[in-house]
Amino acid sequence: MKYLILMRTNVLCLFCMLLIVTSVQAQHTVQGIVKDASGEPVIGASVIVKGTRTGASTNAEGFYKLNNVSINSALVFSFIGYVTKEVVYKGQSQLNVTLTEDAKMLEDVVVIGYGQVRKGDATGSISAVKADASVRGLAPNAQDMLVGKVAGVSITSEGGSPSSGAAIRIRGGSSLSASNDPLIVVDGIFIDNQGLGGVGNILSTINPTDIESFTVLKDASATAIYGSRASNGVILITTKKGTAGKTRIAYDGNVSVSSPKKNIDVLTAGDFRSFIDREYSQLSTYDELKGKLGSSNTSWQDEIFRTTLNNEHNISIYGSAGKKLPYRASAGYTDLQGILETSVMKRTTGSVSLSPSLFDDHLKMTLNGRGMYAYNRFANQASIGAAINMDPTQPVYDPASKFGGYFTWLTGGIPNQVATVNPVSMLTMNRDISDVYNFVGNAQFDYKLHSLPDLHFNLNVGMDYSNSDGFRYIPADAPSDYNYGGYDSDWTQKRRNETLDFYTQYFHNLDALDSKFDIMAGYSWQHYRRSGDNIAYRISRLDEQGNPLLVSTSDYDTEHYIVSFFGRLNYSVKEKYLLTFTLRDDGSSRFSKKNRWALFPSLGLAWRIKDESFLKNSTTISNLKLRLGWGMTGQQDINQGDYPYLGTYQHSIGAEASYLRGYNNGEPVWVSLLRPGAFNPDLKWESTETYNAGIDYGLFNNRLEGAIDVYHRKTKDLINAKTKIAAGTNFSEYVAANIGNLENTGFELSANAHVIDRKNLKWDFAGNIAYNKNELTKLTNSDDPNALRQEGMLVQKVGSPVNSFYVYEQIYDDQAKPIEGLYRDRNGDGLINEQDLHVYKNAAPDFNFGLNSKLTWRSWDFTIAGHGSLGKYNYNAIAANNAAISSTSVFANEFLTNRVTSALSTRFQTGQPQSDYYIQDASFFRIDNIVLGYSFKKLKNLPFGGRVYGTVQNPLVFTKYSELDPEVFGGIDNNVYPRPFTVMLGVNLNF
Repeated sequence: MKYLILMRTNVLCLFCMLLIVTSVQAQHTVQGIVKDASGEPVIGASVIVKGTRTGASTNAEGFYKLNNVSINSALVFSFIGYVTKEVVYKGQSQLNVTLTEDAKMLEDVVVIGYGQVRKGDATGSISAVKADASVRGLAPNAQDMLVGKVAGVSITSEGGSPSSGAAIRIRGGSSLSASNDPLIVVDGIFIDNQGLGGVGNILSTINPTDIESFTVLKDASATAIYGSRASNGVILITTKKGTAGKTRIAYDGNVSVSSPKKNIDVLTAGDFRSFIDREYSQLSTYDELKGKLGSSNTSWQDEIFRTTLNNEHNISIYGSAGKKLPYRASAGYTDLQGILETSVMKRTTGSVSLSPSLFDDHLKMTLNGRGMYAYNRFANQASIGAAINMDPTQPVYDPASKFGGYFTWLTGGIPNQVATVNPVSMLTMNRDISDVYNFVGNAQFDYKLHSLPDLHFNLNVGMDYSNSDGFRYIPADAPSDYNYGGYDSDWTQKRRNETLDFYTQYFHNLDALDSKFDIMAGYSWQHYRRSGDNIAYRISRLDEQGNPLLVSTSDYDTEHYIVSFFGRLNYSVKEKYLLTFTLRDDGSSRFSKKNRWALFPSLGLAWRIKDESFLKNSTTISNLKLRLGWGMTGQQDINQGDYPYLGTYQHSIGAEASYLRGYNNGEPVWVSLLRPGAFNPDLKWESTETYNAGIDYGLFNNRLEGAIDVYHRKTKDLINAKTKIAAGTNFSEYVAANIGNLENTGFELSANAHVIDRKNLKWDFAGNIAYNKNELTKLTNSDDPNALRQEGMLVQKVGSPVNSFYVYEQIYDDQAKPIEGLYRDRNGDGLINEQDLHVYKNAAPDFNFGLNSKLTWRSWDFTIAGHGSLGKYNYNAIAANNAAISSTSVFANEFLTNRVTSALSTRFQTGQPQSDYYIQDASFFRIDNIVLGYSFKKLKNLPFGGRVYGTVQNPLVFTKYSELDPEVFGGIDNNVYPRPFTVMLGVNLNF
């Protein structure tokens, strides 16, 4: 009996244990929805039970379903472009997951010339920047998104005009007279550095919301694949493409208010009257001078500047038609009203991108098309200088005036030809209009052989076409042009730039040394053609035949070709020792046959030190790579036209430059003469040799990462546009020739820190700083160490930076006040003349830096971005040109001229424009943007997710510089269109 009881007990225990085991290992069905951060379903995401082959993919609604899943199993959710997420299954029947975008993907793969590479495998100095809309303010032009983001890249706009251009410099300038602009490539299409008629900025043709990323190639080992185009660096712009999944719609719009920050300090009407009484009451001309004062109180700068309302609207549709045809289409409209009266820019853009894939993904195609229409009205910026000089006691309008109803200084009943022109009339009576149509399109085909998939063939064909026209009209009664008879001009321009690139690429792994290589070779053909005409007349002035007087006329049709052969070898051993060799052979039609072709090689080496055994297990160092590079690049954007080596002729203007051919029905027939231009058949390539050493680093699991680079760059055979030649040997006193050497030496440091990285709180901080020293080392064939060439306030001198200031050394009194006309006799000859001018500072800064911080808490984000420079100097032409306070300076030729307030401090009786007193420190730090945003997800009652944000742009500038803005294009501060202060409200919506 005891045995039976014991047996029943054991059976019962065994049965209970079986129940427990069965319960634990029971197979369950799991289902759910996979969405992205905006609440949109992720289509085609992979869901796998970790360690098994059990898995599924999400459908068009993001739904998945898995059978036979055990409790405590790990489910792995993944999709290209998103961070892989692992979730432990706890028995719930519904398991929904949100995937976040992988911000590291852009950093892991970077675009290079004719291809892509893992950033860890790059041997050159390369910086990649994602076009993050959440951190930018008002950025109508593409380069605005790069300001302060990349070490060694300086971007200075011409000012606050909505159509202003910008100077982009990568590691300083490498040319003297040729272009210093970097090569810009958009989706494989080369942007023409010669610009686009009617558009101040060539990059305004690209809608910034269409841009996916920027890649900046800085050293020769990265840029030499572009050979003749790459002396000043390369910026690769990649636009957004379609993505797999159902159709999505995104809207991006903003409204902004812009206003002037402050005015240039000039005497007010009351101050000016007091100034006249105080300074000139003892003069015999006092009564006459006093009688010229008006009874008004006019702030002329307030009259020409305004507060404006601007708006931008962009909509995009993207997705995939089936599984093989991702697509994206977008349209945008921008309306910018400049803070200077009458300045306007209105732009409409559209783009289409198709990315079909055929033959089991062996043939991948990318078809891009972008169109733009822009309307610009350009304000007469000379009105800014007029507003500084104009007598503040005079009114804006004069009902009795026959000159547009504006107050005008008169002599003998007509406008005084040398007097300050009414600045308001200069704006309203000047219509300078352009209409620009632009289309850029390309088709790229990438085919990998079925029998040899490691072998790829790539073909890219593209075209950049534009049609521009414009006019400028100043009526005959305008105060500015009455004495000349008004002005009426028209112009047109057509551009047609064509590109064909074909290359083949082969990848292969080798057992020997555990190595791999890829080799690429190709051919490039580029054709640039532009044509146009312009004609200008005086309206009320007539020639001998009674027709409006011809001022100028011309028509042109010009073109040039660049043909290239190029190749690149990438070789790695154990993925630790990397080598890149490139070679490009370029031919440019801008040079004669004997100088047409040039070879540009480069070599890059890298050592991934982190992968060595002595660092592989380090918890402190997460990335460490050493890079060494050398290379040659060239320059053919020489700013001397397309035929500098050929003798050319052009028509002369004016009756004195014509001859009488005969008469037609009694009317004389005049034929204009042709005059020859200077040329140089021996002109050849500039060439730039660059050495670069760099370290890519990452610490604490890449919580802190960045790069350090040092470089030396030497340009020889500089295109020197003003080489003086012997009289009678050519058709000009000067000719373009290859004379001179130029060097740039510097270093760069960038750091990105993930200071806080928690689930609901993240703080990222990025900073960069770059130092560059520029020196002209040769200017003549004779290697004269004292050679120089003066160009106004600037000088090119051996041993000094290009475009240094050339001025007299000012002498000061005991109170540190400049003594008028007293300068240092630098050569000790007892005379003060041009021999005593000296090189003093330059506009190029010693250091450029950028700082960017982004704080994210739950759904809120807060961003501050800024940039600045140290060791930068400006020539304060505003103060220098308005400093004289003698009676003959303020009152001359029957009109009064206002003064800047700084003139009361210097008290110069006559102007001292060449004093180094006016070369002033313009170092600065500018807060570019402060952005506060809130993101929200799509809900049942809300059919869209998105983000709302507010931005303050250009709120603060920290500087000792005395004028409006230290950041001056070219370093000469005169008539500069000021950058506005802007407040913007915007929204991003995803449907």
